[in-house]
Amino acid sequence: MSTFSKTQNIGAYASANGITKFDILKNPKNGNLFAVDSKGNTLRLAKDITALSNDLAISWFSPEDGEPSYMIHRQGAGAEVVSTLSFTPVTVMQEF
Repeated sequence: MSTFSKTQNIGAYASANGITKFDILKNPKNGNLFAVDSKGNTLRLAKDITALSNDLAISWFSPEDGEPSYMIHRQGAGAEVVSTLSFTPVTVMQEF
C-alpha cells in the first residue's frame, strides 16, 4: 500500500527547508508534470495539480512499487471526516 507521511503545508515546508520557489516542469518525452524547488530537488505532483498555490501540501510519498519521494498534493485530498473528538484546554490554578 502506498503511504504518505511528514505532511505539511507547502509554505511551512519551504520555510523549514530554505526553499525560495517551486517550478512546475513538463517532461518533454512523456508530457508528465513534476516540480523542482530552488535547491534543485525534484518532487512528484499529484495528477490533479497543474498550478501551485498556498493551500497545497507536501508529503513524503512511498509508493507500493518505485522510489519514495516528496509529492505536492491537495491537503486532505480523498479523505472524508467521519468522526471528530475535540478537547478544550483546561487552565490549572495553583494554590499558594
